[in-house]
Amino acid sequence: MITRRAKTMYYKFGEIKNKIISFNGFEFKVSAMKKHDGISIQIKDMNNIPLKSFHVVDLSELYFATDAMRDVINEWIEENT
Repeated sequence: MITRRAKTMYYKFGEIKNKIISFNGFEFKVSAMKKHDGISIQIKDMNNIPLKSFHVVDLSELYFATDAMRDVINEWIEENT
């Protein structure tokens, strides 16, 4: 389960926002950058090693990226424990 704090935020184009998320007791870094054609999202482990990047332009792609992010994190946990 991914846990995060709910907070309304407004992003400027090109601005990168970083969050640390917890998933099954492990922490990961998520970076998001608003672009003119959508949002780029990258997930990294706590050693700043990129695990996966996503580019989303609508809500359905965001749901797909969220599911894919869970899969990537579960794979990382399986490989590193």
